[in-house]
Amino acid sequence: MKKTLLGLLMFVLIIGLIGCANMSGSKSADSPGPSVVMGTPEVPLDKKAEAVIMGKGFQPGQEVYILVTDANGIQSDIEYALKPIPKADAAGEWTTTWSCGRYVRKKLVKEGSHVLTVVSTNYEPLATTEVTFYKK
Repeated sequence: MKKTLLGLLMFVLIIGLIGCANMSGSKSADSPGPSVVMGTPEVPLDKKAEAVIMGKGFQPGQEVYILVTDANGIQSDIEYALKPIPKADAAGEWTTTWSCGRYVRKKLVKEGSHVLTVVSTNYEPLATTEVTFYKK
């Protein structure tokens, strides 16, 4: 009797966990969700430096912000330095160019990798990528 009750309890727990996982908003294999890649993954530490950033899998018309984690571990919005402002087209894709020379001049980015985080207009994280700065 105890084995049957224990087996039934385990079955109910497993089914409950599977049901919760499916309701948690996880993406199916058919819709992997937003992603972002660097068109320019390596950028020279130059006062006129620029980096191309591309996103796909976003909602058509969705506007996003991009945050950089600087050398001090502080995230800041780089919208002012992006042309054009990232907004997904009908296919859910966007491309922008980051004029990152100001961050180089102010030594906010240093040699090495830095994380870029793409967020919604409510600052919910959507995707991340890395950019590497190197000395010329």
